[in-house]
Amino acid sequence: MGRTNSVATHPQVARINSMLDDGVTYAEIARTVGGTSTASVGRYAISRKGELAKLIDGEPTTANVIARLLEAADHARDARRHAKLTGSPVHQARMIKSESDVLSKLIDELGVTDMSIAEYLADIEIFTQAVHVMIRDDAHAARALLTAVEQFPELDQFARTLATHLEVLR
Repeated sequence: MGRTNSVATHPQVARINSMLDDGVTYAEIARTVGGTSTASVGRYAISRKGELAKLIDGEPTTANVIARLLEAADHARDARRHAKLTGSPVHQARMIKSESDVLSKLIDELGVTDMSIAEYLADIEIFTQAVHVMIRDDAHAARALLTAVEQFPELDQFARTLATHLEVLR
């Protein structure tokens, strides 16, 4: 689905990786290494990170793209229904196509593939195991996690389970 980033196949990719690891800005890398742009270096930097690292750094993740795709699919369905009722499908069809084009571009730029989704799910599984170990071994950390989780209504079920677990440990 996603195309190969030009930086990933660049003859100086090892140097670029080293510069990224050293915290050199994307713009500086693009200026220093020929055949790159700030945007391509940025896309490459995002693509080489694991999904959890992207999440912590506030960068787009596979999960973000999937959530947006689901939202776009819901919107497209609603727009088709609305167009059927109003008798004006042309404007709605153009809007749906425009939104789909943007999302397709986003998928390509972020390199979202079936493999990246599988990697994301594997990362989540390992992360979940790490959280379980932390909860089991450190009640103070588990209470701090519960306090943080309670700020997100979407995690109510997890918060209740965690609270129950903490009660058992007392």
